[in-house]
Amino acid sequence: MEHFQNDRNDSKVFHVKKVGDGKPVVFLPAAGFSGLEGMNIAERLRPAFQTHLVDLPGYGQSEGINKKCTTQRLADWLKEYLDQEKIDCADIVAHSLGGAIALSLSVHYPERVKQLILLDSGHKPYPRIPFQEFGPFALLFPLLNVGYHLFGISFMARLAGLFSGNSAESENKEEEIERFCHTVGIDNSVYVQEALRHPPKMTASGMNLLFGYYNMNLPELVKKLELPTYLIYGTFADRDKKQYRLTKKSIERLQHHKQLPVEYLPVNSGHYVHWSSEEVVDKLARILDQPSNREDKGNQRMLYGSN
Repeated sequence: MEHFQNDRNDSKVFHVKKVGDGKPVVFLPAAGFSGLEGMNIAERLRPAFQTHLVDLPGYGQSEGINKKCTTQRLADWLKEYLDQEKIDCADIVAHSLGGAIALSLSVHYPERVKQLILLDSGHKPYPRIPFQEFGPFALLFPLLNVGYHLFGISFMARLAGLFSGNSAESENKEEEIERFCHTVGIDNSVYVQEALRHPPKMTASGMNLLFGYYNMNLPELVKKLELPTYLIYGTFADRDKKQYRLTKKSIERLQHHKQLPVEYLPVNSGHYVHWSSEEVVDKLARILDQPSNREDKGNQRMLYGSN
């Protein structure tokens, strides 16, 4: 249950919390969270699985990537962790930004992934003006992206200070947690509290990751998948009309590609599907318990509710 770092000569440093024993499952969190975001999943999977809760590169305590974050570099980063742990092939569970890294590994090194479980990730392009995530500051993103392309990591170092204020300690953490839960439509659980009490510190390489993500075309990556994949996504029904319409259209576009080995599992929730109900985590556990050599592709099943 303790945090540790792999710190070997000529190897990257990864900050990870391991939970449980058994077959390896790697969890990658969303932006703004450490690997602890997946603690409720890890606790549900033990003891049959050992869940590796990995901090993102530079966006947490894992060593960052100091070159532009292409899909190849993101894939290489995660592959190096598997190599260090001597894991030939693992189940990967990833949320949001973590899903971009998981998709990169799955496309460039599909032999290293048994099954891919995407939590509200991959089906929608990242918004050009991410107002929901960054408020009015998001209006600057297109301009900042020009600086990212022109100056790279040196420009990111200047931005890190501006973004680090988002993870500063609040004077009233309990109110902040309650406000977050109310905004995203989830219950205030011990797992949510643990994740929000330990936010990652923003660094220059963390900014580099964020803008690499901003420039990725996630639906195009999904279209390149050739391994068993489950997309558990929030429909935003009765929550956000704009996101509901965008989500519906995005899923329909992917479903036109019937050859994709993707099973679509809609959930009546918002972005934080794994915190929306215990049913979702139970379903995720059942997916991991079943054989991974399935031949059914493009299957569509409702987890519960409808979109």
